[in-house]
Amino acid sequence: MPRAPFALTIVAVLVAGVALALYGPGTGEPALLIANKNGASLYVVDPASGQVTDSVSTGAGPHEVAAAPKTRRAFVANYGDGTISAIDVDGPTETARWQLPATRRPHGIGVGPNEERVYVTAEDRQAVLELDAASGTVRRTFETGRDVTHMLALAPNAPTLYATSIGSGTLSKVDLETGDVGPHVATGAGAEGLGVTPDGEEVWVTNRADDTVSILHAASTSERDTLSVDGFPIRVDVSPDGRHALVSAPRAGEVALYNAQSRRLMTRLEVGSKPIGVLAPTDDRAYVANAGSGTVSIVDLNARAVTDTIPAGRGPDGMAYVPAL
Repeated sequence: MPRAPFALTIVAVLVAGVALALYGPGTGEPALLIANKNGASLYVVDPASGQVTDSVSTGAGPHEVAAAPKTRRAFVANYGDGTISAIDVDGPTETARWQLPATRRPHGIGVGPNEERVYVTAEDRQAVLELDAASGTVRRTFETGRDVTHMLALAPNAPTLYATSIGSGTLSKVDLETGDVGPHVATGAGAEGLGVTPDGEEVWVTNRADDTVSILHAASTSERDTLSVDGFPIRVDVSPDGRHALVSAPRAGEVALYNAQSRRLMTRLEVGSKPIGVLAPTDDRAYVANAGSGTVSIVDLNARAVTDTIPAGRGPDGMAYVPAL
């Protein structure tokens, strides 16, 4: 067979190299992100294989992470040093670390609908901060006036944010258009985890010290139901199709799986030690971060079973999912 001219071969290799750089492994692929509280890092996991593919250094004590899927970025709240890490998911690299002037204890974090704003709770300020997603500048401060404002969630179809305050046992509603904060609704002792259903109709709040979960009407914040969940319920998430709700119970070493529509408990699954973070990014799969055992459990929602375990560093907690482009 005739051999290709040397110059042509070099050109072909260069073109192939450029194609790999632009479209190769990792670029635009789905990614599960896991914050390691005790490892000052963010793990990147390939959801298809369940394998850790990379690790990115963050600030001290990264507790929660939020994804901006359109821009392939993520933001990590570093509870230990009062910073926010901005992450390029496809690098993966930390592109910036913002020192927040208004708090030393950022925790819950979320990305606005246009990915132009980042929202983070400020425990020591009894507030939620609105940051510019490009620069990290604090644009607005929403004062809750409640003790230990810890977690937040954004409504999927309205300019609304919800925040829980552990010390006050309350849920606060924030109107992102007007800047109004309130009402503040008492849900239960140790109100911490929360999730908004995909249709935007309900807000679920875990009251860890009461062993209950409060289900509220999102618009009015009136209570619709209360569930009893033994084991210090601390986080909750609802699957995209609205069928399943997962509640982590760290003192029991379990995750409780509910029919989100009927409120019926379907099963409680043994996971690892001290399960905290829960994430249901797809209709059929969920993840549970076991801070005590350094693992993340993969849950098949249809089979109602733990199917695999991911080694996930030291103190895995908050998680986020970036879908494929």
